[in-house]
Amino acid sequence: MSATYQIDYLEFPSKDGLKTRRFFEEAFDWSFVSYGPTYHAIEAAGIDAGIQGDAAEATGAPLPVVRTTDLAAAQRAVEFAGGVITRPPFDFPGGRRFHFREPGGCEMAVWVSAP
Repeated sequence: MSATYQIDYLEFPSKDGLKTRRFFEEAFDWSFVSYGPTYHAIEAAGIDAGIQGDAAEATGAPLPVVRTTDLAAAQRAVEFAGGVITRPPFDFPGGRRFHFREPGGCEMAVWVSAP
């Protein structure tokens, strides 16, 4: 069985995650689940999404996140196609992921859910 790939998450970087959260609550009536003081998962946005308010963890632009069934195969495929790994695989609540920059410059991530 080969790996599958689907964009299923979008992460918004923020210099102030609480201000961004309040904005989305007021402007769009979205609700949230907080995972610590700097990360807020967005509910009812039409796609799973979150706000990364930790400057050390935030990317420079929104981060499209691709879900896969095989993280190691995804990393090999990304590197073979010319992607550059910007953050090697790491664990996070719910799974494991890595970040990369595709040849056109967009930073993205690939993740697999925890077993």
